[in-house]
Amino acid sequence: MSDRDRNVDLEAVYAALAEGIDAHGPEHSEMFLAKAALLLAEALGDEDRALRAIADAQRNMTGMRRPD
Repeated sequence: MSDRDRNVDLEAVYAALAEGIDAHGPEHSEMFLAKAALLLAEALGDEDRALRAIADAQRNMTGMRRPD
């Protein structure tokens, strides 16, 4: 199964991130998001894909889209 075949409920992931931000408050939101990103990259187990995802996020701050 390729990674594109996996179904990811982005709404559920977004909700979990939003809850984490709310739980830790705005003064800790950046640290929470950085830790979440690092843990997700480690779980992904693919440095190149993690770096591409970060680059995609930097390029696309206006909405959610999956990389081409």
